[in-house]
Amino acid sequence: MRAEPKLAVILFPGTNCELETIRACKRAKMIPILFRWNDDRTKLKNFDAFIIPGGFSYEDRGRSGIVAAKDPILDGLAKEAFKGKPILGICNGAQILVEKGLIPGIHPQMLEMGLAYNRRIIKDKILGTGFWNDWIYIRSEKSTLKTPYNRFSPETIMRIPVANGEGRFVVSGKLLLEQLIKNGQTLFRYCDKNGKFIEQFPVNPNGAAYNLAGVCNPEGNILALMPHPERTLSGQPIFDSLADYLTKSGRRITVSKAKPAVTNIQHEKPAHQTKKPDIEITVELIITDNEERTIENAIRKMGFKNISLAKKTYFGIFAKSNKDLLKIADKIIRSGELLNLNKEIPFIRINNKFYGYDRISGIHQIKEKNTVEPQFLVMDKENYAGKSMKVRLQPYFPGGEIINLEKGVLWRVKAKKEKEIQNILDTHIFHNPNAMKIMAIK
Repeated sequence: MRAEPKLAVILFPGTNCELETIRACKRAKMIPILFRWNDDRTKLKNFDAFIIPGGFSYEDRGRSGIVAAKDPILDGLAKEAFKGKPILGICNGAQILVEKGLIPGIHPQMLEMGLAYNRRIIKDKILGTGFWNDWIYIRSEKSTLKTPYNRFSPETIMRIPVANGEGRFVVSGKLLLEQLIKNGQTLFRYCDKNGKFIEQFPVNPNGAAYNLAGVCNPEGNILALMPHPERTLSGQPIFDSLADYLTKSGRRITVSKAKPAVTNIQHEKPAHQTKKPDIEITVELIITDNEERTIENAIRKMGFKNISLAKKTYFGIFAKSNKDLLKIADKIIRSGELLNLNKEIPFIRINNKFYGYDRISGIHQIKEKNTVEPQFLVMDKENYAGKSMKVRLQPYFPGGEIINLEKGVLWRVKAKKEKEIQNILDTHIFHNPNAMKIMAIK
């Protein structure tokens, strides 16, 4: 290994933490070089290690990290990782590694983990969901698994910032979490200033399972870390550890066996809605929906050339009674809590009747649009975004007229062949099955 290791700092459209990452690498006497997502992948073999910095790759369209995870450069990075080279993903980089299936890596062709929307709860009260930034504490687990990232005392407590909207580690089941703990893959965890692991907010800033802040693969050379060690000297031990590992001879991690590039093939047939909401509101943008276009383009780049998508935001409202549902829907829309009428158009469905909306006449009945293409509703399994919106609507409905609210995204998929649609669903471009559920909608 060379005296000063050479690292590729991977840039995607929307990456914004590359300069802080470069500074941290230089402080550790490493040579960081910017490597764009569309550069020649064959050059990756010339680097000793790789870092995918934080930011908002592709503006987090679809969900954080999913579009970047489908870029061809990830296949190249996977190939280098299977040689034993280190890959560190920070924040958005961590999300990309998880969506690619490289973390946790128990079965590298499967999505076994997700990064769900943050939740901030104290004593069953929802304080908020989504984006959160704060200074938090993490420390390394006392583990027999020595990796390139924890070559320092497990008593080292780092005070570093966290800033993300989808940073809550969730796993596919209790048995998997137990296996991760047994393997030593739960490398970094949120703690208080004294190093004590406390599950509640604000010590655990997002409700992550087992206070997980960073998870590695079984061999330890790939790490997905949600907080930002590069933004402060307190996080420098992680970069110094990586440099120490890379400069020591004979320290290359041996991957147990050759593995193919991860394809995330995991068959799943969408379920159907078990209970129809009393009021359904779908919302589309007045202008071009960039998220819709980006996901469509990502699907086409995967080889599905003859497909088109249409996307709407979805709200399902369950009412206390069937009385005055139109009035309830009108009040919800006028509240401005769920949508912005300056840039969005709502459509309402109540008792299989369809309604439009305008500022002057309010709700008015319209003819149903004949939709022959299949539609799929995607929402978080725990629905904290919907629960949070219900709380925001409570002042408008002091009588408790709304008993539940669901929030999701409705995708309409048009393809020449029906089989293509199932193949697209199998890529999990629309949802991560560990954090989300997908339903076929009629």
